[in-house]
Amino acid sequence: LKLQFLYFIGSIMKLLVFLSLVGCALGAVEQVRVALWKTDDSLSVEWVTQEAGGTPEVRWGVANGSLTHTASGDSRVFTVDPGRTWYTHAAVMDKLTPGTEYYYQVGDSKNGYSATFKVMNRRKPASGQPYKHILFGDMGAACAFTLCTACTQQSNVCNKTTCSGNTTVGLVSETDADMMLHVGDFAYNLGTDNGTIGDEFFRNIEQVAAWTPYMVSHGNHEDSTSDLAHYIESWRNMPTNAVPPTFQTANGVAPNTLYFSWDHGLVHYVAISTELWFGVTDGNTTLATMLSWLKADLEAANKNRDAVPWVMVHGHRSVYCSCDGDCDADAKKVRDDLEPILFDNGVDFFVNGHEHNYERMWPTYKGKSDQSNFDPKATIYVVTGAAGSHEMHEPFIYPKPSWSAFRSNSFSYSRMWVYNSTHIHWQQVQTDPTFFPMHDYGRVIDDTWIVQNHHGPFNASLAPKVKPTSCPKDLCGSHDHWAPLLGIDDGSGRPMDEQIREWRKKNGDDAWRLKLRGLLKMATSGSRTGVQWEDVREDGNSDGAWAYPMGFTWKNGRS
Repeated sequence: LKLQFLYFIGSIMKLLVFLSLVGCALGAVEQVRVALWKTDDSLSVEWVTQEAGGTPEVRWGVANGSLTHTASGDSRVFTVDPGRTWYTHAAVMDKLTPGTEYYYQVGDSKNGYSATFKVMNRRKPASGQPYKHILFGDMGAACAFTLCTACTQQSNVCNKTTCSGNTTVGLVSETDADMMLHVGDFAYNLGTDNGTIGDEFFRNIEQVAAWTPYMVSHGNHEDSTSDLAHYIESWRNMPTNAVPPTFQTANGVAPNTLYFSWDHGLVHYVAISTELWFGVTDGNTTLATMLSWLKADLEAANKNRDAVPWVMVHGHRSVYCSCDGDCDADAKKVRDDLEPILFDNGVDFFVNGHEHNYERMWPTYKGKSDQSNFDPKATIYVVTGAAGSHEMHEPFIYPKPSWSAFRSNSFSYSRMWVYNSTHIHWQQVQTDPTFFPMHDYGRVIDDTWIVQNHHGPFNASLAPKVKPTSCPKDLCGSHDHWAPLLGIDDGSGRPMDEQIREWRKKNGDDAWRLKLRGLLKMATSGSRTGVQWEDVREDGNSDGAWAYPMGFTWKNGRS
């Protein structure tokens, strides 16, 4: 009876939270996000209201308070969330001048209008200055640690008010970027709690996504019937050019945003859905249709490389990685189809999330690498899935391969500076408040240059032929979130799993068990409810070995 009573009280509390989330937003124009559209003189905007309204529109102009241009948009009702309906609206600002800032607001006569935001339309850098692109994946509403220093695991709310105390670091400090790219896994999940978690995610990111073009690709946490409908409807302001052009979800037929492409400055971006390898389809859009479209898109991009030399394909799951079982059968399934297409078309980068860590590979082809970023002879693969998530850090349980240039399992995001047709400067920025000192938040942990003088299809005769047995410390790096906590890092730069095994062999089980219990106490201190945390097992594997508030168990059953 007591358990039933507690369950009843818990259900009532969830209902009250749900009603408060919905009720506080009724009639409001919210969740505004802007994206690059299909031409250099256009930007698209999407927003949400909880009630139907009049004709949706976007107003814009070059001066705040003088929004002299107006364009009507379209509205779609969302009916998949049980017990509620709500509305997405999208409109396009056109005939914009590149390199010009515009003020804009969105809304309608019934719901009113949003605050006024400002966005740059395709900045033209001064001579010698770069474009700045920000890339990341796997963030969440709660645990959105990369958004700003104030985001926590205790709350799904991390909006402009939450972050106002410090906007000098994190994504909130990067709104001067030319573009942000989120490679899947958005809210954990968009459809959770009748879609209110998705609402909170979009309210949280409005502080960056309404000011900087926010581009996306589809992740596995957007695969379920509800989450897929949320994804398709929530990102219909993407510059769709897929074949077929529409996709049907439980909410109806909408623009197909599972794969599409666009140009920004010197980079041709291609979004794909790796989920088509794992069963997502509406019967018309399939893995075969995407691969056919991808080949045609990259062929066209190669004809335009004098104007747009760099090519990046991005999706959610890995082609190459070295953390855990995701890097085995699932990665091979994607790699077998995708790697030849990327190589044959001279794709410079493949970027993904899914693994809650960061790993930058050397230019790699068929598991072989030259360990050089000067005139790469194959595609560079980058995993940047460490923006946050309640699933927390993802450990590296495998020894570091020779084709892995740098890997880290602290929370972080990527910063790509595009200088010209030959030079890109790549950085990884740590944003991990879990146990690291806050003065490390915003620190660059990986910093490298990629120089490519010969864009175009790669040559099989010049492709990497040797699988190096190791990678010199001055070329390769490793940054592990357990290292400062365990206190056993010897400063050698070797992977943490290797140091763990060596330390245990030297000091014995009892000493290692004390390390683990101290780590467990630290990880479950305070109010870390709802957070899954890993421990470091005796072989260095910290993949889900404990979940709050339970203890840990050794692989062989010892406690």
